[in-house]
Amino acid sequence: MDSGIWIPIIAILATFAVPIVAIVMDFKRRQLQSAERRAMIERGMEPPPLADRAIDFGLHRTMEQRRVGALSGGIVMLALGLGLGLGAYLVGNVVTDSFIPHRAVGPLALGACVVGFIGAGLLVFYVVTGRRSSGEGAAP
Repeated sequence: MDSGIWIPIIAILATFAVPIVAIVMDFKRRQLQSAERRAMIERGMEPPPLADRAIDFGLHRTMEQRRVGALSGGIVMLALGLGLGLGAYLVGNVVTDSFIPHRAVGPLALGACVVGFIGAGLLVFYVVTGRRSSGEGAAP
């Protein structure tokens, strides 16, 4: 059998095997947790409450936590956008014999604009939510 055929076979098998193993491991973990809680109850102990294992996509964060996330994300994205923009400018105008071909300047500049405006938007969110929380009904 050709050795090149093994890669797709293993990839397909792994695609199905990884979720199955995760489900089985979670089932075993829950069984052990239930046995431990049952033993605690039989001995007269009060087991701790079960932790909610639901996936949290940031929906239960406070406004202050969202503001801090927006500030940190905005600063990082703005700095990344400015860095990419500076790189595009340097490659296009300053560096003459670069290892980056000049046809790569367009996508680099476009990426700089996208990332930079995402960062600016996050920073605007930070400022607007700060004004709204400090003076709920007052005009800025």
